[in-house]
Amino acid sequence: MRNLQAIRVSSSGWRGPAPGSAALAAVMFLGVASAGCSDADETRILPPEQVAMDATAPTIFSDGETTLFEVKKGVAFPIIAPEPGSLPAPQDGVYEPYGRLPWITLSDVRVQLSWTLSNLENQSHNVWLLVDPWTEFGRYWPGLTLVDADEGEYAPNRSGYEYYYSLEGKGAGDRSRRHGTLTYDDMDEVARDFATVMNMIKFPPTTSLGGQELEEGEDPLPGYANHAFHFENRSENDALVGRWVPGVVAALTGVDIGLRTGDTGPNPNAEPDAPPVAPRIALEVVV
Repeated sequence: MRNLQAIRVSSSGWRGPAPGSAALAAVMFLGVASAGCSDADETRILPPEQVAMDATAPTIFSDGETTLFEVKKGVAFPIIAPEPGSLPAPQDGVYEPYGRLPWITLSDVRVQLSWTLSNLENQSHNVWLLVDPWTEFGRYWPGLTLVDADEGEYAPNRSGYEYYYSLEGKGAGDRSRRHGTLTYDDMDEVARDFATVMNMIKFPPTTSLGGQELEEGEDPLPGYANHAFHFENRSENDALVGRWVPGVVAALTGVDIGLRTGDTGPNPNAEPDAPPVAPRIALEVVV
């Protein structure tokens, strides 16, 4: 896979992502959460988590015409960590893509997210809601990918879950806010998609999205991964990536929640050539 880190500061040209047309960067780690839980079935409501952008929000892309701002916050779930030496032994070829039975699976832990987006400015704004998964085996962190070499255009990679919303100004009352719920089934699908993408990283596809033979230097993995993560493509009936869906799926141990926008807010610096700044938009999530 391409190293996409430098694209944040050196690329030019941007357009919104189309299904199956971007790439990804996966950062692998052994995830360990910090609290305990009982053997009996139990439902827990965690304290609300907030993340917001304002004029200090960092840019993830700028070409002089378009600027993208993004903020994220990690939310770890209270899952007891395994005792030293208690993890299942490696079993290569049995529990792919993990190499062993996960410490927790979707039959052990399921998650639901209720969220509220709020525009804190008078001007209307458009924003992407972002949710990216963690498991004990990895953490999904999207970057950018080249989509048109001739024009130098790049696009953000698709998050584990993302959706685009329009928010009226704060004077518009309820129209300045959006509410929603990612259900248990929705979040199971996010975990399953992440497992599918990890399986494709381990066993890459050998044809293009259209089923054609690959051209020299072509990497089909980004398109397949973004197809898998698209919220309209469900694992149980996805003919394109179905053979990579694992039989056993590691449960989520956390998520990154976040916001992305190409809109700008009022610039506190009155100089005419001052760089654009992000608008004030807030996200609250209850797990």
